[in-house]
Amino acid sequence: MKVLFYSKEFVRMHDVFQAEMKGHQVDTADETTIGEKIADAQVLVTRPGAVVGGELLCTAPSLKLQQQWGVGLEGIDLETCHKRGIIVCNTPSRGTGNAEGVTEIALLHMLLLGRKYAFAHENAVTGKLFSPRGVSLWRKTACVVGLGNLGRTIAERLSAVGMKVRGVNRSPVAADRLEKAGVGEFFPLNRLKEAVPGCRFVVAALALDGETHGLFDEGVFRAMDKGAFFINVARGALVDEDALLRALDDRHLAGAGLDVLKDEPTSPDNPLLRHPSVTLTPHIGGNTDESAKGILEFIRDNVDRLSRGEEPLSRQDTGRYSRSPRVGV
Repeated sequence: MKVLFYSKEFVRMHDVFQAEMKGHQVDTADETTIGEKIADAQVLVTRPGAVVGGELLCTAPSLKLQQQWGVGLEGIDLETCHKRGIIVCNTPSRGTGNAEGVTEIALLHMLLLGRKYAFAHENAVTGKLFSPRGVSLWRKTACVVGLGNLGRTIAERLSAVGMKVRGVNRSPVAADRLEKAGVGEFFPLNRLKEAVPGCRFVVAALALDGETHGLFDEGVFRAMDKGAFFINVARGALVDEDALLRALDDRHLAGAGLDVLKDEPTSPDNPLLRHPSVTLTPHIGGNTDESAKGILEFIRDNVDRLSRGEEPLSRQDTGRYSRSPRVGV
């Protein structure tokens, strides 16, 4: 099959794709070449955030599958894909290295904030020992908001380091899944403000859509305990950034760890970039050696399945083309 990987980052990985996708014709394209190269593509692989609109899809008469590198579908025109008979699949986060990598970034931010890494580094440089006193994860309560593949993976890891875990989800979660993930208490999403009090850490791990856009607002931050930490490894638009800044500036929140921001790349004037109580990473949660390998293996398998006339895995278009896609995690 003719497989086209679309993003400027993918262009640099052309040789890797060619070696991994044996038996298929592989090419890569960026914004300057996608128009000409998509014409005879049978499979289009897009990175999260890459936009492929209906007008471009209409120039690809041979396209059978639009495969997302990752979970989020924010750049995919599901309605046009449905009308043109194009299958849309994403890559499950759990088991491919994606959820596992994002979980590690969540833990990184929790540790950096709790152990006051910036101050600790400064003290190490100046020779001041045994300071500052940090906040241990052990015995603390964390609230994981969103209990999909990512949220449950996070909950498992937090439970393993001795944390108590509360879970929040928009739909019910089976009791055995909660127990396996180490979630001791469960709250529906409409009771989020009741779930966060008593939690030293609140971790956003849920999908973005019309219901959850701006979910973490003034009310939620004020419902959190004074001195609590907010962690976002899902999507930046889940957060009212102005409300977050106010909660940090008046020290209601002790800190925020962010792998994502509302606008990416964000404005250099965004005050979160230089806030002393914020730790930042540039949306790298799922960008690891293991996820690169695991995601590509999944995509290769889906292309192989399609070439054999079999149903690709993790299909997302069926029954969903008429409503806004959720940006999953």
